[in-house]
Amino acid sequence: MEPNKEIETRIEEVLKAEKENKIPRMTKRDYIIAAVITAIALIGIIGGFFL
Repeated sequence: MEPNKEIETRIEEVLKAEKENKIPRMTKRDYIIAAVITAIALIGIIGGFFL
């Protein structure tokens, strides 16, 4: 199999998997949750220095 042909088939497989939602994607809600957790962790670390 040619390398070019192999790359094309892999790209097609990835696109098909994306359409079937097999590849998990981070939604806007996930990013907000991650930001809140990070903010709480930073506040905790900074607060620890003052205790």
